[in-house]
Amino acid sequence: MAEQKIILANIPRLMRDMLNRILFKADNLEVVQEVADYQNLPSAIEQFDADWVLMELPDVEQMPEWVDTYIDIYPSVHFMAISTDSSRVTMKWLENREEKFTDLTLPDLIHILES
Repeated sequence: MAEQKIILANIPRLMRDMLNRILFKADNLEVVQEVADYQNLPSAIEQFDADWVLMELPDVEQMPEWVDTYIDIYPSVHFMAISTDSSRVTMKWLENREEKFTDLTLPDLIHILES
């Protein structure tokens, strides 16, 4: 299985640290960049050929509108937003496909990222 390259984008420090520890232990996942400002995402995606962008799920529980623009530009990238309490996850990818999950376990999260 090919290693999945992940960018952590604008995630609060505590959550970012937790994700780094979890993803570091996974065999096929690598955090290649942390981006504090969404405007820097295009260059990071291009530089590292990222497979995933992980970010904080806004309180409105919907992906930000700018994600659709990035999906159009980078159709191979999957976007995953995680709530600050980690109880809700929303994924969006090619052709504006969107899926929502609640109460994912860590093995579930890793499985999704590796597939």
